[in-house]
Amino acid sequence: MADRSLVIVNYHSAALCRDAVASARAASAEPLEVVVVDNSCDAAEAEALRGVGADEVIVAPENLGFATGVNVGVRAASGSKIVVSNPDVVFGAHCIDLLVEQLRGRVALTGPRLCWDVAGEWLLPPADVLTAGTMLSRIAARSSASLAVRRTRSLFARRLAFWRASDPLRVAAVSGAVMAIDRSALERVGGFDGRYRLYYEEIDLMRSLAREGFEVRYVPAAHCRHLYDQSATSAHEHQLKFAESEALYMSKWHGASARLLAAMEGGRDVARPPASPVSPSSPIQIPAPPAAHVVEVSPLESFDTAAGYFPTAGEARLPREIWEGFHGAALYARVVEASSGREISRGMMVKSK
Repeated sequence: MADRSLVIVNYHSAALCRDAVASARAASAEPLEVVVVDNSCDAAEAEALRGVGADEVIVAPENLGFATGVNVGVRAASGSKIVVSNPDVVFGAHCIDLLVEQLRGRVALTGPRLCWDVAGEWLLPPADVLTAGTMLSRIAARSSASLAVRRTRSLFARRLAFWRASDPLRVAAVSGAVMAIDRSALERVGGFDGRYRLYYEEIDLMRSLAREGFEVRYVPAAHCRHLYDQSATSAHEHQLKFAESEALYMSKWHGASARLLAAMEGGRDVARPPASPVSPSSPIQIPAPPAAHVVEVSPLESFDTAAGYFPTAGEARLPREIWEGFHGAALYARVVEASSGREISRGMMVKSK
């Protein structure tokens, strides 16, 4: 019986799931049990999953949501170390070995370095832990241009430190796209909170683990490609689920403060520098010296979160696979001076309808 288990919650992503399973098996030197939980409620999808190479496919009678789907998969799995993954992930060489190896002592959960492109050069951002303080900062930045700039530079500095890390690093949270979890620690906190349908379930779990004295660790040497934004769910439905999950999360962890902060939310953001329309195939111009700058790309005009690229020449190009795989309305790109966080230029790439 394998001591490592991979649990994937699938939603209309059978083709991606096949690649995730194959790459995960190649990324583990030890036998890897694979359990797929299908939330699609689609007979054709369930049939397609029979060929993805899983040891067990559990077809849910209804869409259980991600958190409950993971809990169902974990109960069916036998490993003492559980790797939880989205189906839109491609595991890099030795990734699972490196993640599982760090699960020792009080380290209960680990996550890899995630990239957006095939070459592994466009790095995805660190996970954010929403607190009353960070939410208050977000609200305040909407009413003051100077506070907005200060907050944007602080978030950039945090991303930069994360991207530059080379050794395992204790963090408050990692991305929920791929997580290796110690089963005993997971059981100690009662698994994932099934009230979350989508979003915030992993942050909630990591806060629960921290409350019990466990640690979360980022493992930069473990690499994965996260294709990002591949769900069949509509953008509007995503927004609704995100808002619902954020409200649940804030109420659970911050009680009365959450209600006060929710009442303060809303209003228009401060004016931002104009973004010039650019073609996704056009080169992004980098000032000299290129190594002193970072290119960031984000679906958010605020750049509250962004993917990053470290240029080595005077031009950078967005990889074609990123643009073609992105389902949002627009991507914003900017060049930032690494030492100061000062924005040098920005542009906007718009998806044609």
